[in-house]
Amino acid sequence: MTTMNRPDFAIAGVGTTGGGDFHRVELEGVSKVDGSLDCYSFKMNGLAKVKGSICAVERFEASGKLTVDGPVKAAMAKIEGQATVRGNLDCEVLQANGFIKIVGDCRTRGCDVRGAMTVDGVLDADRLTIYMDGPVRAEVIRAKQISVSITKSGTIKRLMQSILPAPWQTQLRADRIEGDDVHLVETTAALVRGRQVKIGAGCVIDRVEFGSELIVHPDAVVRSRERIFG
Repeated sequence: MTTMNRPDFAIAGVGTTGGGDFHRVELEGVSKVDGSLDCYSFKMNGLAKVKGSICAVERFEASGKLTVDGPVKAAMAKIEGQATVRGNLDCEVLQANGFIKIVGDCRTRGCDVRGAMTVDGVLDADRLTIYMDGPVRAEVIRAKQISVSITKSGTIKRLMQSILPAPWQTQLRADRIEGDDVHLVETTAALVRGRQVKIGAGCVIDRVEFGSELIVHPDAVVRSRERIFG
């Protein structure tokens, strides 16, 4: 049975249910799902916990505070507020505004993050854009295009102050960052490797390996640099 032929499921207010196979899932208010969800689209607003995985064929949307005790897979993932995924996150497009924690790997083609993000494993994308207003952490970051900057939005700053414990730093930390076109600010890393690399203000990098171009801001620290070919 395809997802189109499945029933819809919704919670409005306060509710608890088991998992299952559905077409559309909508959770509004305070919700608890005791199991995994397989659906065409998933949408929640408020406070929700899913004690399992979520597979949304088309769209995954979360607004408020969501905890998923398993991996999440969707074509499009949009997160507003705070979300914790205790497993891998796999999607074509990820848009996050707030704080997202992934206890696993994050694999996506296009990734736009505003706020803060932690990935226990690898953050892998074709295009990665991060507007930081809090800590960003990943063991390894890989993308063709990597752009990291500081957000100027007061709205995001107030949101992060309500979510993150004080004190916290607006800084990216990773063991290794690899890409073709890499533009970083306020980043601490052991290794940055890319074809065109721009190390901006506030960066502390142990080693940079670059192909065609390396630009280092006067307020950045690069302890070792090497031009590589091939």
